[in-house]
Amino acid sequence: MGNSFRQTFAGIFARQEMDANQMLSGHLQSTLSGVEASESEYIIAAQDTTYYNYSGQRAMEGLGEIQGKVRGLLQHNVLLLDQVGLPLGLLAQQYWTRNGGQDLPPEEKESNKWHKGLSAINEHLCASSKTIVAVEDREGDIFSFFRAERQPNVELLVRVHQPRPLEVIASQQLHKLPQVYPHLGDYGQLSVTVERQNRAVQLVLNLRAGAVNVYPDQDLSSSQHKTQGWSLVVAQEVACIDLNTQQVMPPPETPAVWYLLSSLPTDSLEQVQRIVHFYALRWRIERFHYTLKSGALNVETWQFDDIHTLINSLAFYSVVAWRLLALTYAIRADPTQPAYALFDSSELLLLQTFTSKPIVSLGDAVLALARVVGFAPSKKQPFPGVKVLATALERFAFASIGFQSAIKPLQD
Repeated sequence: MGNSFRQTFAGIFARQEMDANQMLSGHLQSTLSGVEASESEYIIAAQDTTYYNYSGQRAMEGLGEIQGKVRGLLQHNVLLLDQVGLPLGLLAQQYWTRNGGQDLPPEEKESNKWHKGLSAINEHLCASSKTIVAVEDREGDIFSFFRAERQPNVELLVRVHQPRPLEVIASQQLHKLPQVYPHLGDYGQLSVTVERQNRAVQLVLNLRAGAVNVYPDQDLSSSQHKTQGWSLVVAQEVACIDLNTQQVMPPPETPAVWYLLSSLPTDSLEQVQRIVHFYALRWRIERFHYTLKSGALNVETWQFDDIHTLINSLAFYSVVAWRLLALTYAIRADPTQPAYALFDSSELLLLQTFTSKPIVSLGDAVLALARVVGFAPSKKQPFPGVKVLATALERFAFASIGFQSAIKPLQD
């Protein structure tokens, strides 16, 4: 974008009074408004951590270690989605290093990131009219997290793996996690779409579920500390279909088995399937991290002087990554929705000059936008992905600046 543009933004990111919370403050308010405007009864709050590798940036001050001797930075995000998977925005971010300039206090464990994320959900969404489902992967399998304070409208859904005892309420018998599967009710099969090795696949899953109590770690009293009123859903992969070719893929060496512990009920087939569907949507946050890194924005190639500037830039570009991801999934969900849902009137006027056709639907707008970089739709790929959209939006931004400069005298 040119040296002067980069230097201007680097100057903003470098200001000592600026931090990631300020960078995201306007986006947070917009996200909360989007939650209430959503037609979804449920809002998914997906938590996950990503690692940024900056080993090649030897001059950057404040970097710590992320894995072994690899230098970099850790980022933990809470991404909000509606119940069909459309990204609504970021709710919270955390940053830290190991043995660097952004270390956690000595008394604080990294696992507290889950509690902090839940606290942000409680704080910002306690007055929401929606049911919020906080979804965590295997790292969130922490007994204290299951018993953490939650607002009445906040539910938990965690993929567990620790072999702790579970009490199946129907039989009042104890079974450790790996052996509990045959002792749960049979709920047939369900197909869900997830990402596997950066490709969209459809998993066919066998489902078993039931109400359980979770027993605590050995240093706590079972009678006093076991959870009450939780559900366990076990989803076991029986087939995997490549959505591009519609061919059944060879079975992996280790088929997927999801042990999903949730405060949501499992009294009906619909409720069991809902839990599996909500967990499958967690993959959206991995796509968010992919968009920030190799998928579109290549943030690991950045060169800044210090970690403070880097963190502010990552917060800023997290909003860019959200917009790319939201546009990608919006067009897949409903290309016929009005174009003005995601583009303003001046943008639509400019897009119309690219295609010489009326821009009515979101599909029309996105295809006109993608023409800027030569994208040609096909049967396999009718709409562009995040990488093409990132390049197209960047070029479109400069075209918009020129367009606005040209029409301003006419408007005046």
